Amino acid sequence: MTILFELEDLARTRFASAPLPMYELVFTVHSGEWDRMLLPQIRPLAELVRPGRFIPDFFNSARPDFDEAVRQVLDVPATRVRDQIASMLGTTSPWLRSFAAGTPTSRQDLRSALHSGFRDLLCANWPDTRQAFEAEVRLRSSQVVARGLGDVLCNLHPSISWTSPALHVELGWDAEISLRGTGLLIVPVLNGLTRPAVSMFAEPQPLLFYPVASPQPGGASLELALGRTRTLVLRALTSERTTTELAKHVGVSLPTASQHATALRTAGFVSTHRNGRSVRHRLTRRGWELLN
Repeated sequence: MTILFELEDLARTRFASAPLPMYELVFTVHSGEWDRMLLPQIRPLAELVRPGRFIPDFFNSARPDFDEAVRQVLDVPATRVRDQIASMLGTTSPWLRSFAAGTPTSRQDLRSALHSGFRDLLCANWPDTRQAFEAEVRLRSSQVVARGLGDVLCNLHPSISWTSPALHVELGWDAEISLRGTGLLIVPVLNGLTRPAVSMFAEPQPLLFYPVASPQPGGASLELALGRTRTLVLRALTSERTTTELAKHVGVSLPTASQHATALRTAGFVSTHRNGRSVRHRLTRRGWELLN
């Protein structure tokens, strides 16, 4: 796909400010990599989001609050839902036929499946997802300042390239689309996604998704290199913290937190400054790059 930018599009292109829970859930289910023991709880969602098929665009919701995203999905007009199901899935089950017809019961079924899916597939790791998302966006924002938006777009993923005035995304099918002043919302995805994806019909602006490392606690290789506690300290400092706050967040003593922060500062991964009586720590750019 080729996405054509105008000057106004460049001015309005930005990174999402928070992970988008509806997309994180939908991409997870679409990947097919989840425990089939959960199927009875999320069957309506699994019928609509099938591996190897296009995801219906009525799941478009860039709301960072999951309850609001669910309401937005369920408020999609019945005619649009019916057309999407007919063109992408076909009414191959009694429930799909009921949902395509817009019955209140089927809408409630989907509501329950969405909430169950988020609870069972994402909720336990959502704080890690949010932390990893924020780390990725801060890193990319610093790169935009240092190298410019075009350079950052080229380095989001091997399947994405930028040749002014166009962004090229390898999707397996060809199209040329002009943004016409809306700009693009760029969304890192932590769950389920393995290749970039585009939603050109999202409102108020199209979305570009790209995968980043899953939100494990620093990753196994990082833990082997630094140790579990030091890795947790490193991840905790994606947000600026005092030594006391750091110790409470990681669950270690104050001297232990200070020792690990000092070691990471010596290695160039953490910066420290004094603010009144407190000492505050946060990741350096090198620290962001180590996590990502």
